[in-house]
Amino acid sequence: FFIFFISNAYSQDKIAILDVIQLLRDSKAAVSMKDQLNTTAKKYTEADKKKQKEIQKQEEELLRQKSTLTPEAFSDRKNAFEKIVIEFNKSSQTKRKALSKAEKDAVSQIEDEVEKIVKKIIETDKITAVFRKSSVILSDNSIDITQKVVEELNKKLSSVTVKVTP
Repeated sequence: FFIFFISNAYSQDKIAILDVIQLLRDSKAAVSMKDQLNTTAKKYTEADKKKQKEIQKQEEELLRQKSTLTPEAFSDRKNAFEKIVIEFNKSSQTKRKALSKAEKDAVSQIEDEVEKIVKKIIETDKITAVFRKSSVILSDNSIDITQKVVEELNKKLSSVTVKVTP
């Protein structure tokens, strides 16, 4: 009886689900964002590998000079080398943080546009609530508005500008 009562009470309500993961995988804006982030990350990785090789050579040279240098001179060069390593690590960490922030900013732009699109769909289709697909255990495909949102998003926001500032 109780279940029957609930289904009658809410039978006029219309719900929908949105697959955010699919949206961030299939939309042109998300693909554009990922491409830009991957290009920048690749540049950073290549630069870091090059710098790591230089640092490794400096370390090898320092170890070779250990027997010929006075203890004070070796200590000075070792300290200078350690500073280089610390700066490299800081630089790498700064780049990773910049990439992460740029990704968050770009996703935020996409989410803002998705919110506008979903609000419009709610109004036109008289939907009471929209749930993330990840929060739904089982549903009928007819209430999934993901493809509709992706198509609208592709029309309104085909790309996103990713600004990475290390």
